[in-house]
Amino acid sequence: MNSLKSVLLNISIPFFIFLLFLFIAYYEAKIPEIIFDLVPYLFYGISVLILWVSWHFNRNRFIFIVVPLLLVNAGFEYLSAKKATDLFLYVSLLYPLHLLIFLSLRERGLFSIWGILKILFFLLEIGVVSYLVAYPNDSLIALFKIKLFAASFYPLQDLSFAIGIFVLFIMGAFLIFNRYLIYNSSFFVITVTFYAGLYFIKTAHAYDLSMLAIGVIIFILLIRESYRLAFYDELTSLPGRRALVEDMAKLGIKYSLAMIDIDHFKKFNDTYGHDTGDEVLKMVASRLANVGGGGKVYRYGGEEFVLLFPSKDADESYTHTDILRDAIAKSPFSIRNKKSSKTIYVNISSGVVQKSSKDRDPFAVMKRADNALYKAKKAGRNQVVKA
Repeated sequence: MNSLKSVLLNISIPFFIFLLFLFIAYYEAKIPEIIFDLVPYLFYGISVLILWVSWHFNRNRFIFIVVPLLLVNAGFEYLSAKKATDLFLYVSLLYPLHLLIFLSLRERGLFSIWGILKILFFLLEIGVVSYLVAYPNDSLIALFKIKLFAASFYPLQDLSFAIGIFVLFIMGAFLIFNRYLIYNSSFFVITVTFYAGLYFIKTAHAYDLSMLAIGVIIFILLIRESYRLAFYDELTSLPGRRALVEDMAKLGIKYSLAMIDIDHFKKFNDTYGHDTGDEVLKMVASRLANVGGGGKVYRYGGEEFVLLFPSKDADESYTHTDILRDAIAKSPFSIRNKKSSKTIYVNISSGVVQKSSKDRDPFAVMKRADNALYKAKKAGRNQVVKA
């Protein structure tokens, strides 16, 4: 379960973009009309940029998210009023479900088996909607316009509103329980923005602004995702070695750090398998992420982690590191695989040092911490050694 702080931190960026465009739409009378004339072109421009970046970085889910919006925009602009109204109905029903599906699917190569299946599914969606718009079915339209609520959400139909509630509920659950917060938070706000654009479609510029807001949210999500891939470890979701190097370059004169290693990790992998070993790494990482004293944890590589304590001396760092060691040692870990099913306990060893005047750079400090870690291992493990 994600912490409230993490959820709020991740959702704040896309939600701020949504509020900004809502503010612009509300005060449209005070904004020069030429700005709003540019909004559709800005949406097309940022959509092209998203498509290029998504293709370049193999983040193809955004291709499947943006292309339908481009097609819908074209439909609203060039179709007759009757056909555009039907398209509005189908899009309000299907696009939120489309968002949910592509949020749930893993990233695969666009021309892998799974990628080709996505393309076929996507083409099927387009084909079905195109057929229904080209050849209206009054019975089907009447079914989709069924009355479910006492209140009216016009121009949205009740079924569209019900689907929206369902989709947002599922996305809200993802936001709370799924660890991919960066995606879940953005897609949640994208769905809200999409519905706001449809609900206020008769308000001047509201729909165009909502499309641009979605484009901006997706583009910023791509930037955040690129940063995450570069600086964060995929398995543990902790900052990785590159992030550590960047942060160490910003350190002041006084700081300390702890090198941490999981005891007997190779033997554990050999006994229980690498999948279980990965679960142990994630468990230890989640405990280390709760470090106090202003410390920050990084996955250094393999079963090694680093705790960095800016402006802290070795005594303070030792205290906070030992608290974590004790908490991990007392945390039962359940193993359930083909080989065995039992509860074990995992231990860590650590070496803590403080920067001294003799250290040429942060890497010299890390070397001394690594030597202290070796002493902790040699002394019997499951302990912290301060050097």
